[in-house]
Amino acid sequence: MAMKPLVALFVLMVLPVLPAHAEWRLESGAAFAEPSETNSNIVGISFLCGDPVQFEIYTDSGPVLPKSGGGEADYFYMPGRVEAEIDGIYFPLVAAGSGDAVVMFGEGVAADNYMAELPPELMQALSKGMTLTIGFDVTPEPNEETDSQFETFARFSLAGAASALEGALKDCR
Repeated sequence: MAMKPLVALFVLMVLPVLPAHAEWRLESGAAFAEPSETNSNIVGISFLCGDPVQFEIYTDSGPVLPKSGGGEADYFYMPGRVEAEIDGIYFPLVAAGSGDAVVMFGEGVAADNYMAELPPELMQALSKGMTLTIGFDVTPEPNEETDSQFETFARFSLAGAASALEGALKDCR
C-alpha cells in the first residue's frame, strides 16, 4: 500500500494548520476529521481502504496520551483499554502501533492479539450518528469529570462523515 505513507505525511503536515471543529472531508482517498474536543494529543482520525478498512488515529507526537503528557501508552494489543462511543452506543476497540499512527481494530481474541475487523455496527453508526468519542485508558486514575476508566478522549462531530466515508471506502468492500 504505497499511498499510505503519503497520506500519513499529508495528514501530519496539514492537520496542525486546519481550524478546530472542522467537519469530515475526503482527502487523497481517505476520510479525515479533527476533534471538536479533546484532553489528549490526538489531532485527527482517518478511515481508508486497507484490509478491509484502516482506522487510524494521529497525534501531535507519539502514542495517544493526555495533553499533560502523563501516563503510559500501555494499551496496545490489550482488550478493554480503548472504546468508541457513538450517541450512547459503545464499541470496544484494540490499538496497534504503527510508525505514523495508532491503528484501531475491533476487539478480538487472544490468539489474534485481540485484534479483529472493525464491527459493521461501528461503521454504520459513524455514518448515521451525531458524535464519536474515542476514549483511552492510559492512566490508573479515572477521568475526573466522568469517573470513567477512559480518562483520555477525543470527541468528533459526525457531520459530513457519511459522505466522506462513502467516498473513501467505496472501492475497498
